[in-house]
Amino acid sequence: MRLMTYNILEGGVGRIDPLAEVIRLAGAEVVVLQETWDAANFHKLADRLGMDRFLADNPKNPKGATGLLTRLPLREAVNHAPLDSRLTRSAFHALVEIEPGRKIPIVGLHLHARETMEDERIRLSELPAIFDIAAGLPRPHMMAGDFNTSHPEQQIDLAKLRPKSRERIRGQGDQLPREVIGQVLARGYVDAHAIHHAPVEGDGKKAFDTSFTTAHPAMRVDFIFVTPELAGRVESCEVFKPEMARFASDHYPVLAEIAV
Repeated sequence: MRLMTYNILEGGVGRIDPLAEVIRLAGAEVVVLQETWDAANFHKLADRLGMDRFLADNPKNPKGATGLLTRLPLREAVNHAPLDSRLTRSAFHALVEIEPGRKIPIVGLHLHARETMEDERIRLSELPAIFDIAAGLPRPHMMAGDFNTSHPEQQIDLAKLRPKSRERIRGQGDQLPREVIGQVLARGYVDAHAIHHAPVEGDGKKAFDTSFTTAHPAMRVDFIFVTPELAGRVESCEVFKPEMARFASDHYPVLAEIAV
């Protein structure tokens, strides 16, 4: 299965063509999308790609929607944002059928944004809601989305950050928030990208890549996690960077190939 997570920026308004081309080029079969708050645009993107879809909005946050596109049969989808006040944006779970009678669960999410430690505290308050969703799902399963925070071992050149991010980081002693991803890893989830990459290049592995922003690619805030049972089945997990992606969004998508 080719699973992608992709923040399409502000509903994808005015960028459906490049967004559709990026997803098409990737050959993605299942796509977890963030910032799908423009429902008409979301359905236009799904129609353009000929994919089934599920839109998960948050009544308390009109711009907090996430979505799912899939070429695999969608057998169940639940939007948890209206059900759980801990979520500031959106989270859903879905079951897609990978072969007759066999389904794989996926949690899609978008956590609170920005790079300050106060923002990280908000994300940490959301994380139990994500863990509760996942706890109700059978294993193995996957978790994908824009976590808006960094891996504990990601090497980040602060000089490459976009100016407004650099200013916020400078205001907290050049410290970047990393605790959310640390807690996900502590729960036993495996960062799919880290299976074939390392914090720095060496021992035959490429270094961790960056997904944000397309103009100032200095951080990786977009993640695909798998339960340990699937770790050995992750054949690849890359930040997908075709030229078209620079014009489609401020995020590069992350694409994993998983032999489910």
